Amino acid sequence: MFIKRVLFLVGVISNCYAKVDLGKYLKICSRNAVDVNDCLVVAIQMGLVTMAGGLQELGVPPLDPNHEKEIRIEYKRNQIFARMSMKDIYVEGLKAAKVHDARIRADEDRFHLEVDMTTPRVFVQGNYFGEGRFNSLTFNASGMFNTTMTDLVYTWKLDGVPEKRDNETYVRIKSFYMRPDVGNLESYVSNDIPESQGIIQLANDFANANWRPLYRELLPYAQDNWNKIGIRIANKLFLKVPYDKMFPA
Repeated sequence: MFIKRVLFLVGVISNCYAKVDLGKYLKICSRNAVDVNDCLVVAIQMGLVTMAGGLQELGVPPLDPNHEKEIRIEYKRNQIFARMSMKDIYVEGLKAAKVHDARIRADEDRFHLEVDMTTPRVFVQGNYFGEGRFNSLTFNASGMFNTTMTDLVYTWKLDGVPEKRDNETYVRIKSFYMRPDVGNLESYVSNDIPESQGIIQLANDFANANWRPLYRELLPYAQDNWNKIGIRIANKLFLKVPYDKMFPA
């Protein structure tokens, strides 16, 4: 979910860069400047605050809270199977994030961007439907969920390759990577299906008592989701706006 917002900050020019004064909203950074990394830190930090409520003139939706329509997760391990469809997911907390460092490296063969950030608190809520199996026990559940994470430390890493089109150079993003470290995590899942009330309550208690090993176990599944979302969203921007417009020389 965070990745969608930071990519808007990096490539917001894609909507109407020729029609508005971007300097009103963002600090523009020359990719060849000696202080380009320091410039990016300031630009992204300013953008987090300026665009928190969205900017209609630029076609940028609200950054905080961020809304995702649906995310699907499937987990299999030994005798455990679980599948969950989460809808109308809202994520709050990005506007309080602090940008600590940014690094851009680009040449004729590749593009690489990293942004180091911390966020004091992220709150996620939404609706879900899930089904699961443990040995011979099967169950269904539906309702709402929420998760509160604190003291997040993370880095966005985008890798791409230059691509020529119509006498312009664009960047096609091939990979997005993020692995957040979390200070604490608390979650709650409600259940509207009476037959599985007991097992969902046990799951709530177990998840909150053992969140660290569960987080490590489920992180690869989340990272796979983030990679797909990040590549898709990034290419909507990077393949539409010439590289010289996004990061002038």
